[in-house]
Amino acid sequence: MKSTYRATRGDKKALLRDIKPGMSLYVINEHAPITDSRHPGVDAGPGRTYSEWIVTTERSPFVGNVLAQSPTHRGYESVESLLGKEREIHTQRPNLPLRGARDDHSAYTDKAQRAARQVAERHAKDAAEAMSRQWTLAGRR
Repeated sequence: MKSTYRATRGDKKALLRDIKPGMSLYVINEHAPITDSRHPGVDAGPGRTYSEWIVTTERSPFVGNVLAQSPTHRGYESVESLLGKEREIHTQRPNLPLRGARDDHSAYTDKAQRAARQVAERHAKDAAEAMSRQWTLAGRR
């Protein structure tokens, strides 16, 4: 199994062959820089984050493409469509902030902001692990 699949015909076939229900897929998101009003000219937010998608046992109606579900917003997307839109899918968690767990409260101190972000990321990861277990069990039936 590869760690990165790109939007090529060969990688798409390999990805569809390698995925299993409950497997996590990661997409890297590029964001415009966020500036902080307290410190003009300083980038306060991450330029890159990642999103997590869990492979399900569900298939899209009519076409039959395998669907992935986001633990952050519970939306569904076909794996083929996700690869086509994002141009790259990873099977290993990147060392970046989790997009759905961003917690930006400018009233917090820096230390409190870091702690709030860690708690938000932990909750998002726990939701992803629970969803992964759910779809892994569904795939065994």
